[in-house]
Amino acid sequence: MDSPSVAVVVLDTLRKDAFDRYFEWVPGVAFENAYSTAHWTVPAHASLLTGKYPSEVGVHGKSRSFDCPDPSIVEVLHERGYTTRLWTANPLMSKWEDWERGFDHVRGSERLHPYTDESLDWAAFHRSSEGGRLGTYLRALPHALRSPESTVGSLREAARQLRLEDGERGAEAVVERLDRTRFDDREFLLVNLMEAHTPHFPPKPYRSVDERVNFKIGDAFAGLVTDPDRNRAVYDDSAMYLSAVYRGLFRRLRSEFDVVVTLSDHGELLGEYDLWNHGYGLYPELVRVPLAVWLDDRVEADGADADPEEAVSLLDVPETLADLTGVELDTRGRNLLGDSDPVARLTEYQGFLPWHREQFESKGVAEVYERFDTPLRGLVTADGRYVYETHEDGYRSPDGPVSPDDEERLESLVSSVPERAVDDEGSDDVSSDVMGQLEDLGYA
Repeated sequence: MDSPSVAVVVLDTLRKDAFDRYFEWVPGVAFENAYSTAHWTVPAHASLLTGKYPSEVGVHGKSRSFDCPDPSIVEVLHERGYTTRLWTANPLMSKWEDWERGFDHVRGSERLHPYTDESLDWAAFHRSSEGGRLGTYLRALPHALRSPESTVGSLREAARQLRLEDGERGAEAVVERLDRTRFDDREFLLVNLMEAHTPHFPPKPYRSVDERVNFKIGDAFAGLVTDPDRNRAVYDDSAMYLSAVYRGLFRRLRSEFDVVVTLSDHGELLGEYDLWNHGYGLYPELVRVPLAVWLDDRVEADGADADPEEAVSLLDVPETLADLTGVELDTRGRNLLGDSDPVARLTEYQGFLPWHREQFESKGVAEVYERFDTPLRGLVTADGRYVYETHEDGYRSPDGPVSPDDEERLESLVSSVPERAVDDEGSDDVSSDVMGQLEDLGYA
């Protein structure tokens, strides 16, 4: 098969240990030592699309737009004649500029359900109105009846919005959209699902904690996390729910696509190092991620050479997809299913998001922002050792003592990666809508 259809599913914020507990059913090659390039969504997705480091393409916490000159795998496939789609439950992937590059069809978090294709934008009405959800929709109904959009579609979407639970973070909407989409022969689909991301409040059958729970990095630094057992339980509930709903979604993807890649963009801290959330650092719980590649039997690939125990990186995903689809893409990656030897990889932390400053100030730990807002790097060696920098303890490793050779290898690799200079002036100015979403996700 020369031009297989490809689906890439990002299970946002899913830890590797949670994947091991609940996603053992995912078929294909599951890589046991896969690493992200970053600790949060935006830079990790930059690497996932380009096969290059966040600093190299200039996409990270200080510069969140995807305005780099490097072409992405999406743009290359689009030029090759693929129909390209982005369905993201993560608002960050549709709020910053240029993330739609190369995509023919984009559906963000508020328009992800198929009913919204022909309906009034009820989410916009809800944001612009005071009072409860029911009152908002009752006031908007006359407008829906007069609007040029489908009245039936608008009313069906209104009923769905009224039934929504906080724990429904995209996966069920994607399942329904899959059922209602007619795909072309050559397709590329990128999906981002948010069930494992804060705030946590999964549907009732999976809920052991009957309250909405959010993790904020500022609370951790301020020592304000008072119920760690509850927090871990609600994260576990969310991962269990995500597995259940993704099982049905994966079954549908297998019927439409020839290649399905399942991964996480980063992990989550659940009290390790007295920290929560994923706003700071390069700890192994943040950067070691699930990664599994399933191929239809008709797809030609040298899968026999894939070693599930090898150290791999999200950098390798676009190179693998380029090889499978027969396109050219300049990446730092290697084919996950080929016979090339493993190489050392970096992980990167470029500092806090600018909105963390105000969060820390409100928690009484304003000095944290200044102390920890400078870059850190980590090294995944070719043989799978992980070494990373910290601001307070120097170099650390979960694999034993760090040697001078480890430090030298890390510094050498860092110096070999050119950083793209970016102009972030004015990039911290966001609308009240975006700020509300940042606060809801724990970033502000």
